Amino acid sequence: MEAVGIALVATAFYIAWNIGSNDSANAMGTAVGAGILSFRQATLTIAIFTLMGAYLRGYKVMKTVGKGIIPPGYLTLELAVIALLSAGVWVTIATIRGLPVSTTQAIVGGVLGVGLSINAPINWTTMEEIAAAWVISPILAGVLAAILYRFYGAVVSRMKSVSMIELFYKTLAILGGAYMAFNFGTNEVANASGPVVGAGFLEPRVAGIIVALSLATGSLTFSYAVIHTVGKKITALGPISAFAAQFGSAIAVSMANMVGLPVSSSQAIVGGVVGVGLTTGGGVDRKVIWDILFGWVATPTIAIIISFIVYRLFAVVGLV
Repeated sequence: MEAVGIALVATAFYIAWNIGSNDSANAMGTAVGAGILSFRQATLTIAIFTLMGAYLRGYKVMKTVGKGIIPPGYLTLELAVIALLSAGVWVTIATIRGLPVSTTQAIVGGVLGVGLSINAPINWTTMEEIAAAWVISPILAGVLAAILYRFYGAVVSRMKSVSMIELFYKTLAILGGAYMAFNFGTNEVANASGPVVGAGFLEPRVAGIIVALSLATGSLTFSYAVIHTVGKKITALGPISAFAAQFGSAIAVSMANMVGLPVSSSQAIVGGVVGVGLTTGGGVDRKVIWDILFGWVATPTIAIIISFIVYRLFAVVGLV
């Protein structure tokens, strides 16, 4: 049992490293893309505020991921390892390609896959709520981002001092990134630690701290490619459009956090970037958007398939 517990924590560390590598762009990709913050400044901000969000508010989403999809008692330590490992494999592949997929979807798919493998009763009502949130959050983020862009654009147009405008831009970037990173810790960290908590191995806050630290490591070591995709490839971003996309997506994720739904900050930030791209008239790169949409559809499906296969392999060698 001790060895399985160590394997579970190690796998949670791995998936959190993947989250930091792939999803850091959700918090700071727009600020880096607009040239407001350097990569190192952005990742340091992510590390600090993600840790705060995970420790203070992550327990609601942990409960949904760890106990809301399949009932308590079915998710053993071994199955939690399989769920996290299956999600991590796919997210690593996507990260190497620079594709901002949803780690949320991967982990939910991994948990659902192991549940189906053991014929556990699935809470389909919860799954429907989660799926609905995945659709609504990027749309809501896009709408909010467009509104915020109009509002803050009007505020800046009334400023006369160039230095004041620059200070305003930087303040918005830091505040927006910090807010998104806090939500990042509240929602995304909970995705990785949810199976650990659901299996009864660690308390929510302890799991949150461990996972948040490994997430920060992923952000510092392997996140540049996806930050580049979100910040520069979808559409051209200026300081105001970057903040509007960032803050609009943060509000959308924050709403989901209030009810404990594991939404995707990847989907939210992409929705926000698309929203401001359409509002500014700068357009969006449709090929990049189609690649991202493919990743969103493929991610939960592939995670379910991988977890199902991994479970069968573990069963053959007698590990479950």
